[in-house]
Parts: sequence; structure tokens; C-alpha cells
Amino acid sequence: MAPSQTLAESRARCVGSPSMDDAIRGAVGAAAVSSSACGLSDQPSQPVRFRTRGDFVAILDRFGLSLVAAAQPNRLIFLGAVDGQLTTNTTLVSNPMGLAVDAGRLAVATAHSILVFGNASRLAPLYPARPDYYDAYFLPRTIHLTGGCRTHDIVFARHAIIAANAIFSCICRIDGGSHFTPLWRPSFISALRAEDRCHLNGFTGQNEELCYVTALAATDTPWGWRKDLYTSGVLIDARRNTILRSDLCMPHSPRLVGDDLYLLNGGKGEVLRIDRGTGESIVTTRLPGFVHGLCHHGGVLFVGMSQERISRSNSDAPPVAGQHPSLVAGIAAIDAKSGNILGAVEFDGVTEVFDIQPLSGVRRAGMQSLVAGDEYDGVEAADAGFWMKKTDHTPEAAVSGNYQIRLDIKL
Repeated sequence: MAPSQTLAESRARCVGSPSMDDAIRGAVGAAAVSSSACGLSDQPSQPVRFRTRGDFVAILDRFGLSLVAAAQPNRLIFLGAVDGQLTTNTTLVSNPMGLAVDAGRLAVATAHSILVFGNASRLAPLYPARPDYYDAYFLPRTIHLTGGCRTHDIVFARHAIIAANAIFSCICRIDGGSHFTPLWRPSFISALRAEDRCHLNGFTGQNEELCYVTALAATDTPWGWRKDLYTSGVLIDARRNTILRSDLCMPHSPRLVGDDLYLLNGGKGEVLRIDRGTGESIVTTRLPGFVHGLCHHGGVLFVGMSQERISRSNSDAPPVAGQHPSLVAGIAAIDAKSGNILGAVEFDGVTEVFDIQPLSGVRRAGMQSLVAGDEYDGVEAADAGFWMKKTDHTPEAAVSGNYQIRLDIKL
């Protein structure tokens, strides 16, 4: 096992600078993107600015990979690379949380719903406002209304979605038949109630079997996990429904990478590698942020970093906040075997990263927002696709059709 490495220790190797400020000043690939104006009360107040360092862009470029991140305030962020340059796009989504990706689909969990988008890959390069730019463009397909479940980690399961249901303390199935169907709950949860008893937030599986689950405490009382935030987080072996660890600091995002189990010890800014038999762990990497959101591609771990929530007082701040002058919001790229930090992207205009997923074979991705204004709507039929320009929304215009068909392709 390699010794743990801090982000500060990696800066000299990544960018030849011993300090975060120097790294930011010397960063490459800075970019800025603002979300479309929509007049909603939760509209982000400033654009996102991106600062990259180390090999972050080169890694995306080499893999032909994009990342999609659920971020606050109210955005999905797409990051890719072409010819050594960072590509970026942001889309307004209200309170995005867990993400799921499979072939041609992207799902986004929010407080009361799960939004499913499809990749209109043949329409993407024909986007009228930016022709020959996008190689993936996600259009809305389905909305599952979940009530106030606040689902966190999610994965696709054929035509359904499996989700960590934080409010009802269970792993559930969401398929449109009801708001949710409970599948599994921790042994210490005595009843299914809308009481967020343990803040069950993450899970991972293998071969369609649920393997590990994280929660913030093994409590069975309404919002009981809030009493001891930073020393009672649990990792559960779901196959035996037994607790492997009960001393974690706000654990999130358990992930199986081959036979290795990784876990984010969120409140301490740590990436842990877990012994699946004993629950013992080694800290592979320390980061200057609350860590939340973990994905893997080609031997590289991508880890989300967040600043401290404004809603918490100084006395409630997690341990990582006392270890750094300020916390960073962004994504770190980490060598899975050694724990060495290969590069990072840091965000201005973003406070939290909730989840990250890889989009293989995608370099420039976009998405049609359900809540933001956009000049064009993408529509796919069984054997054709269209971009339609919005012209007027008055009743008089609607009589003759308030859209103009601009582009037509055969699928």
C-alpha cells in the first residue's frame, strides 16, 4: 500500500509550486461559462470559472472522456478535452444530487424527482446555435416523481433506477409504478418512516448484487444521525447486513473498483481504501475539501471536493475545515493504485460537488435544461430528429404552430 498523499504535497510535482495560491495563479485552461437566464429564484448568481492544473486535461484528452458533475448552486457541469484544451458546459438543474450513466442515458436525482435524459448523438453536431461542436447532447426523456425522498446515489437497472433513499432509510427501486419500492434497509432500522433516521446516502454493488452501503450513523430515531456527525458514520456489508465500520466521518460514495473497495471519508477530506474482510482502511489521499462524489475510469479516481456549507456554523464545521485556510470546490484526478494526485480542476462560482460520473467517448457534451430558457428544443421521433426554434409563445402564434422546424435528420 502506498502512503497517503495530500493535495498540498502533490502541487510541486503537478505544477512546480508549493502553494495552492501559486497553483491557481499558474493554472492553465481557465474558462468561464454562465447558465442560461431563466428568471427562477434558484438561478445561480455568477458564472462558473475553471482552473486546471497538473495532468487533469491531459487525462481526459487521453481517455477521450468527459465528466459530468452535479454541483451547487443548481448546475450540472460537463468537462471534456480536445487537443489539450478543456471543454466545458453548464446546465441549470434545481438541486441536483446523485447521477447515473449507462449507454446513451443520464439520470439526475433531485429532492423530489429523478430526471432521465437521452443522448441525441446524431442531433448533437447539428445544434443550430453551435454547429459541429457537440458530440453528445442530452435531451429530457422521463421524469420519475419520488415525493420528498431526497435520493442520493442512483444507478440504472434496465428500465428502473435503484436509489439510496435518505428520507426513508432504505435502498429502493423507482420504476413509475409507485413513488418507490423498498428493496433493502439496514438491520438497525426498525420501520419505514419519512424520518431520515440514519441518513443512508451511498451504495455500491457487483454483478447486480448490493454489496456495501454508507450512512452517517447507525441510529433508529428521527434525524438521530445529527447528534454525532463526525465520529459515527457507518459502512455496512449489505450481503450480511452487518456493520463493518462505525467510526467514520460523514462517509459517502462507496465504490468497487475491480476487487478494491474505496470510500470517501467526507468530513476529513480523505479517500479510503477498505479491507473488505475486516473493514480496516488506509488513507490513500487527503484533499482540501469536503469530499463527495467518486467515479473511476482507466485506473484513475475522480473525486469531488466541496467548500463548507454556509448553513453550518463554525462550531458545526467538519474536521477538514480546520485543517486548511479555505476549502476548495472542484474535482481531483488520483492514481487509484498509489493515491498520487495527477491533476485537478477547481471551480469559482460553485460551492459543492455532489456526484461525478464518466461519459466515455464524449469530448463535448451539452444538455437541454428543463427550467432554463433555450432558443432551441431538440425532438427525436422513431426514425427522425429535429431541432426546433422557439419563436413566440402567444396564443395567436400557437394556433399556427409556435415552433419552426429548422433541421431534420434521418436516424
